[in-house]
Amino acid sequence: MKVSVLLPVYNGEKYLAACLDSVVTQDFKDMEILVSDDCSTDGTIEIIKYYAARDARIRWWQNTRNLGQAPNHNVCLKAARGGFIKFIHADDKLLFPAALAWMVEILDKDDSVSLVGSASYIMDEDSRQLSRRNNFTQSGLWDGKDVIVKCLEANANLIGEPTGTLFRREQARRGFDVRYRQIMDMEMWFHLLQQGRFAYIAEPLFAYREHPQQETATVRHTVGCAHEYLALMTDYYRMPWMEAIATRQMLYAQIRALRERSGISARPLTGDMMTKLKLFWYVVYWLKRKVFQSAQKISKYLRIRC
Repeated sequence: MKVSVLLPVYNGEKYLAACLDSVVTQDFKDMEILVSDDCSTDGTIEIIKYYAARDARIRWWQNTRNLGQAPNHNVCLKAARGGFIKFIHADDKLLFPAALAWMVEILDKDDSVSLVGSASYIMDEDSRQLSRRNNFTQSGLWDGKDVIVKCLEANANLIGEPTGTLFRREQARRGFDVRYRQIMDMEMWFHLLQQGRFAYIAEPLFAYREHPQQETATVRHTVGCAHEYLALMTDYYRMPWMEAIATRQMLYAQIRALRERSGISARPLTGDMMTKLKLFWYVVYWLKRKVFQSAQKISKYLRIRC
């Protein structure tokens, strides 16, 4: 078995059929499709049964109790038999039949790659495309640890959602860290990127759906989310390799973000970062950010006036 396509789902009735259609029509055939229902209360089970009756590659189950997002992802991982792991979320979809084969080919050819990602489209609840994301500009290979630093410089998950990635099961054996909800995928990407290189495909291979009912939308502004960012930075700032490659931009971005998000709780960490960055460079990056923000406001004003 080459690939395990893993679909953890909870109350995914509205978009699940479109998601499964995008999986079962893939050109790449050497795969199993595992669906783990986390005690849905809508029509999700009926849709799963319909597709499972028509495609022998689909294996599904319903958890005996609601586990939550990260644990349900880990249930899928533990059940997987494929060498490569392809998560897909019920409200997302792959955009064309060759998408999976394209990603598989990269892992097959290069053992140094631990994570494959791609550009994507963002769509709304009615499947209208809102924008295109291409955070790495062009296809290519990057050192995994450098990509971690790049994400921390931007204070963003530049890799994207699980639907847009492929990775090796052996390297993800640890599973998703259950301390995280909002940024559990970002933490997993960091875990994988420590183990190898990142391969990026600039062609959009999947569409990510934004809608009010998705779980990430419900926790985005919670206090717990701020604690997650502090925990993530605490873990990875202490990594032995981080000191050698941490940039001034990364240190400034994290000091500013942690102070805004976590306040006094972040002082031990931001104090240590400030010692390394030095006050002079903090002021330089602060001024640079202010100039950039002012330029953006002027540009916006001119566009409105014109």
